[in-house]
Amino acid sequence: MDEKVLDKYIKGEATKAERQQVIEWLDISEENVREMMALHKLHDISLMNQPLVETVAEKKTDNLEEQQGRWRKIGIELLKITAVVLVMVAIRFFYQTGEPGYQTLYVPSGQRAELTLPDGTKVWLNSHTRLIYPLSFDKKRTVELDGEAYFTVVRNEQPFVVKTGGLDVEVLGTEFNVKSYSVSSKKKVDLLKGSVKLSGGVLGNKSFCMVPKESVSIVDGKLTRSRIDDYDYFKWKEGLICFHNESVGSIIKKLELYYDIQFVVHRTDFLNESYSGKFRTKDGIEQVLKILQLEHEFTYVKDSNLNLITIK
Repeated sequence: MDEKVLDKYIKGEATKAERQQVIEWLDISEENVREMMALHKLHDISLMNQPLVETVAEKKTDNLEEQQGRWRKIGIELLKITAVVLVMVAIRFFYQTGEPGYQTLYVPSGQRAELTLPDGTKVWLNSHTRLIYPLSFDKKRTVELDGEAYFTVVRNEQPFVVKTGGLDVEVLGTEFNVKSYSVSSKKKVDLLKGSVKLSGGVLGNKSFCMVPKESVSIVDGKLTRSRIDDYDYFKWKEGLICFHNESVGSIIKKLELYYDIQFVVHRTDFLNESYSGKFRTKDGIEQVLKILQLEHEFTYVKDSNLNLITIK
């Protein structure tokens, strides 16, 4: 990648074609993401320390201790570069420019992210989730979601609309959770506060409003309405995966989704057995399996090359 193009991108001076070129380059490997984050941090540090560098150059009479103090500060900032890069590699999500005026935030498997939209609305994104949103809400408040997200919407006369592949969720100001992965036929909306209007997608020309503490699930076009009975589930925002009296088979499907891994189960006798527990997402999928082994007898083999776990 041409360093001049990267420099223009970091300074916000890149053309649309150059921005697209950088995005494609970032998609190639994590090494490129690390390089971009390091360059971005170096740019910030250079701006922050510019007066300091000039002072060092001009004041040649400064004693050695003062100069060492200045360079120690720069050294600390350089160490921060490493820290930031390592965090970014661990989180493995980054912003990229989509259409003009829009941003795309993607959260890979096993991770989560939190952001505040231009209107002040707070959004938490679960693993394997993509959110497309405008840089400003001048004319409309509309976002596109593929995955799972929890919204705390700032009340506004302008409706806030979440578009998914199979459902549109419209609100003015409320708190709700939307689960709509393109790889799954199941769509789910949980309303904690306020009200939302569901329409479009699998509902066709129909639409209806939900009431607080209501959960709506749509599986293969069939709609089911019920009351929210497990608020621990929403602790995924805090990095916790919670299961309440859930079948092992259902747990495995969620693990496949959250960690983007495939399971092959040779033993099916225990899939209908239930389990309740909480796990930290960052501890990884094997920690979940090891805890499950304490109550259910099974062994497993993980093949990292095939991204496959076989349960025997």
